[in-house]
Amino acid sequence: MKKLYYLLLILILLTAASSCILNVGAPVEIQPPPVQTPQIPKVSRELDEAAKQLISEYFSILFTVPSVDIYTENTATGTIPESIVKYISEQTIKEGNGNPEIGIHLPRYISLNGMTIIGYDVVRLGKDSKPDVTAGFVGENGDNLIYFCKINAKVRAIPNETFEKSFLVQLDNTYLKKEEIFPTDIDGMRVEIRYDVELENTNGDLKIVKAIESNIKPGLKNRLFILNNESITRLPYIDISQTADGSIYNNPADGEIYEKEKGIIVNFFENLSLLDRTRMNLLSHKWTQGLDDVRGYWDSLGIAKDIELTEDYTTNFPYESLPLRFDMEKIKSVDNFNVVPHPAYSDKIKWYFVNFDAYVQKTNGITDEDYLYRYDYLVILSNESGSLVIEKIKLNEYYVIQNNG
Repeated sequence: MKKLYYLLLILILLTAASSCILNVGAPVEIQPPPVQTPQIPKVSRELDEAAKQLISEYFSILFTVPSVDIYTENTATGTIPESIVKYISEQTIKEGNGNPEIGIHLPRYISLNGMTIIGYDVVRLGKDSKPDVTAGFVGENGDNLIYFCKINAKVRAIPNETFEKSFLVQLDNTYLKKEEIFPTDIDGMRVEIRYDVELENTNGDLKIVKAIESNIKPGLKNRLFILNNESITRLPYIDISQTADGSIYNNPADGEIYEKEKGIIVNFFENLSLLDRTRMNLLSHKWTQGLDDVRGYWDSLGIAKDIELTEDYTTNFPYESLPLRFDMEKIKSVDNFNVVPHPAYSDKIKWYFVNFDAYVQKTNGITDEDYLYRYDYLVILSNESGSLVIEKIKLNEYYVIQNNG
């Protein structure tokens, strides 16, 4: 009986242990803590507008400078230029003026895409010539306000090799001009410059504590290194963006330039459609005779008025780049033009990508057939003679997009 009792007790203990083992494996779902969304600091609309106005005025003065060399001594000594002193806080003037490491960064020489910037001019928009400066509130540093700023400027630039010949680098990476720069060496580009600005707010009276380049490299010498260009980006030289309804250009002055240049390009290719198979055969002979014969023939067709024909006409206007190809009878019409500035477009480098459609009558044995072709060109304009003309064209490709039988 006693043995039976112990056996029963062992069975009960084994059953309980098995139950515990099975329960251990059951997963326990742990709820993650709720995500804490950081509170974004806010600034009143009135204070924000006042800050943006001050920043706009400050940078429009600072970056309207035909030559960076007027800031060379200020940069080397850390002296705040008189033109911007009124925008700077008393603390910054008292503690930083005369120190090269002051947190007031002035325009400097910067190498970008093989060109070195030597002067700046803030882009101005609309009839009221508002500086193209944008500032966004990003937070606070104690009681001070922090803004991230973008300055849109047109700059004067020269090739890097010309800069190296014309300027002498100092130990602190400032530069002294040793030779005058010829106007023919200067080109124009558009850039976006990025700054971080800290504002002191004393009872609504805003002053700049710091205005430093974004992505700063510590130390004056490192910042002034000519290849330190992380705070600047090249933009398209002309702004051809339009309002949402497409009625006007956001930058009317650039829009006017674009429409004039586009008009010359479109007119030229429309006139080229006059070259049917018969005229192309005549032109092929004149092409070998020389410049005067080609110019005279194109003048008679009204084609030469928008182009610059020189002794290099066979290179600048290759016969193979003319739209009517060997198996085509004539171009019936051209339309659907897409004229886009090339990324290298600048004040002097007026390059365009040009696409258009053309209905072409092809000669295919006995039967003439119509095809819709797409053409892709590179077109280069020149204004060196004082008159805007097409200097070069290059046919990149052409292909059929529709057969109308």
